[in-house]
Amino acid sequence: MSGVFWLDLLFFGLIGLAVGSFANVLIVRTPQEKSVITPASHCPSCQMPLRFWHNIPLLSWLFLRGKCAGCASPISPIYPLVELGGLLLFVLAGWLASFHPVALLTGAALVMLLTLSVIDARYKMVPDSINFAALFLALIGSGLLVFEHLQAALILAGLLALLRLGLSTLLGREALGEADIILGAVLGALLGLLGALQALFVGAMLAIVPALVLRAKGEMETPFIPFLFLGALVVLIWGESIARLWGL
Repeated sequence: MSGVFWLDLLFFGLIGLAVGSFANVLIVRTPQEKSVITPASHCPSCQMPLRFWHNIPLLSWLFLRGKCAGCASPISPIYPLVELGGLLLFVLAGWLASFHPVALLTGAALVMLLTLSVIDARYKMVPDSINFAALFLALIGSGLLVFEHLQAALILAGLLALLRLGLSTLLGREALGEADIILGAVLGALLGLLGALQALFVGAMLAIVPALVLRAKGEMETPFIPFLFLGALVVLIWGESIARLWGL
């Protein structure tokens, strides 16, 4: 592999770490409807403002041994895992697109899906601001790289909107939500129509066992976005193999 490849890999990885670090801010503050700009990052336990060397993605958590430098309160491993996820998702997006610069938008959209997955798992909510950010990034990236994916986003959004209308009329209550329609459009933009449908199927299959386990424990609501995100990753990496397996 050439030196240019490794430079591209490093560049995408570093951008991914930075975006992953910002995703942690979104995960903590957005559900609480707090600004993601001010105040500066601080320890939630002792309120000590974090210095720049406390905010180096991945490395700071390792150097601090997972504890606050001020009060030694434990720092959740979710933080470095999300930062690592940002790195891997940007590298994946770059690798799949031969490190075309527009793939940075795809990487950012994937990190927004990762952010939504963590928020959904923690709080069982889907913030519109992050959802629309994922859609915006995915639509621009798809429109510049693969125009058919832009069409797929519109088709899926339309189909889900019609499904929502039909189910709501049939059941006499709201079925599906606007967040589901937006997520469908994000998947269409990222994966194309066939890929998005495959991701929905894979995500549903992955969610069956956890949903049954949670229901046995009395939890009637299963966060679905994490499984939808996993389904999207499966299709991104092995989509062509899955399509051949199904004869598509």
